[in-house]
Amino acid sequence: MSAGALAECFLVSKPTMSAHFAVLREAGLIGSEKQGKSVVYELQMSVLEDALLGFTQAFGWKLQPSKHTKSKLS
Repeated sequence: MSAGALAECFLVSKPTMSAHFAVLREAGLIGSEKQGKSVVYELQMSVLEDALLGFTQAFGWKLQPSKHTKSKLS
């Protein structure tokens, strides 16, 4: 989904949304691809899943990564 399309769903401007996406992209949480004049973003699910597993393990929950994710957590 493009930054412009997502910005329409929230009370933020397109430049503000793009700035937030730049931070998320830098952190490796989203990927982006230029398509014409738009930039399309997608979640990096394996990174997000690793982060969520880390949080759950910090609370003592014994969850395992899905079979589709190559988790670095043990």
